[in-house]
Amino acid sequence: MKIESILSLGVTTLLCLAGCADDTTDGGSQDEVGDSDDNGSEDADGSTTNGTETGDSSGDTTTADTTGMEDTTGMEDTTGMEDTTGMEDTTGMEDTTGMEDTTGMEDTTGMEDTTGMETETETETGTTGGMEGDCLEQGDDCCPPNPNADATLSGTVFAPNGTIPVSGAIVYTTDTAPMGIPDGVYCSECVELTCGLEDYTETNPDGTFNVQAQSGDKYLVVRKGEFMRVTEINIMPGDNALSDDLLELPGEWNPGGGLWIPRIAIANGSYDRIEDALGKMGLGDTTIASFEENTIPGTESFALYDNGRDPGIDGFVSQGTMADLISDPNELAKYHIIFVPCSTDAFLSDLTPQAIENIRAWVEEGGRWYVADWANEWMGQVFPEYQTFYGGNDADLGVFNSLGTVLDQGLLDWLTVMPEPLKDINPLNDEAHPTLFDLPQVETVDNWSGIQYPLPEILVDDGMGGQVNVGHIAWLEGPGGGDIPANETIPLTITGQYGCGKLQFTSYHTAEFFDYVGLSPQELVLMYTILEIGVCQADLPAPQ
Repeated sequence: MKIESILSLGVTTLLCLAGCADDTTDGGSQDEVGDSDDNGSEDADGSTTNGTETGDSSGDTTTADTTGMEDTTGMEDTTGMEDTTGMEDTTGMEDTTGMEDTTGMEDTTGMEDTTGMETETETETGTTGGMEGDCLEQGDDCCPPNPNADATLSGTVFAPNGTIPVSGAIVYTTDTAPMGIPDGVYCSECVELTCGLEDYTETNPDGTFNVQAQSGDKYLVVRKGEFMRVTEINIMPGDNALSDDLLELPGEWNPGGGLWIPRIAIANGSYDRIEDALGKMGLGDTTIASFEENTIPGTESFALYDNGRDPGIDGFVSQGTMADLISDPNELAKYHIIFVPCSTDAFLSDLTPQAIENIRAWVEEGGRWYVADWANEWMGQVFPEYQTFYGGNDADLGVFNSLGTVLDQGLLDWLTVMPEPLKDINPLNDEAHPTLFDLPQVETVDNWSGIQYPLPEILVDDGMGGQVNVGHIAWLEGPGGGDIPANETIPLTITGQYGCGKLQFTSYHTAEFFDYVGLSPQELVLMYTILEIGVCQADLPAPQ
């Protein structure tokens, strides 16, 4: 990624409206403005887990501060990493902002900056270089003070169900309507916003934000990944507290109404109930009876294919079988995300070399491929170079629970500030369920498979003469159980990159096995990672 230095109010920031990733397989929370963490770095404490990077890679905790700005947040830098970029400041501009330059970069141009505005250094994918236009702190302005801004906007961004806050969503105003989300698979590349014209911010872990704006008729844009809401509003001078209906991520695809969501397909399995989890997240209406919450057929904003259970049995419309989906590149191309949750091997014989090539090509173009526990063959056979399963070719193991540890700081921050009723669903149910009261530990139930540490490095050209690791990183890890030795630590949730797309695997069911009301902790983790793997990233070559 390249950022150009600009000497006027219109400081341009290359912004990943879908959540920009400077580094490729960054499983950690990704900074929406393109300053993401280094996938190849260690945890903030400099440690690794079982010989592999653990994915505690949110924000700037694993990279040096090369922005040239003094940290005024009061937070201690615990990364212990020095600036090794060796980049000089060749912009030729003197910093008159009053902020201390701690980068150690030498100004060799002799030119004075009299604009009073920050300028951006050239930043390339895979380096630890920062951008001076980036957010210094989530929730507040990501742009320098705009002398034309006579208003502020504030509010809270929620998930489509209207109750779960969204961390790291981008909020901005503009005079012109933004481009919509492509209807089908595409490479979600970062786009530019211009400070002074499109002043923006990113939401805090609890979904709140405050951003400067200019009064008048504007388009309000709220976006996280491929979820985007665009609304025409009239901004009054002064403080504007925005209502929730303007800020809630949409739950349906309606471009005419300014609403976009990911196009999602589900391989409907025999055991897992991801369709109910998505409904509870707001991608459908749900009904509650006898301590069970289910998505109402006909209200779902996703497609279902038979992968061991005919969707028609539960009243949903079936789009065909998993064999139909994977054998037809045009059918695959309809979707941004495909979920393959736990199931039998009903259509595993249709995973032919041609079907595997179809899936890999779809992911390379930008698709997101999610697989869970007993569906492990759909990851192991399609992307065998990315992981090693316990059990080898027979990776369908016995069930176990695992007390997981959250490795990603962004995920941990989000779970920590979750509203109290969402931390404990037990008052709504007649059986005991895990809670979020013991973070960073969280119990995962119904693990039926496992991937071994260390996670392989998958190196590809970074376009700058070097290589970058696009292999899996872990978001959550915990002890084994069942057929996996309990004294071995395994990654419970992992993500990697293939081309312009993403891979994700969980060793546990998306939804807990038995019936219940509300979103369990592991469903909340799923929701967070769904939003994060939808973010934009560098279009790197697929591994050869």
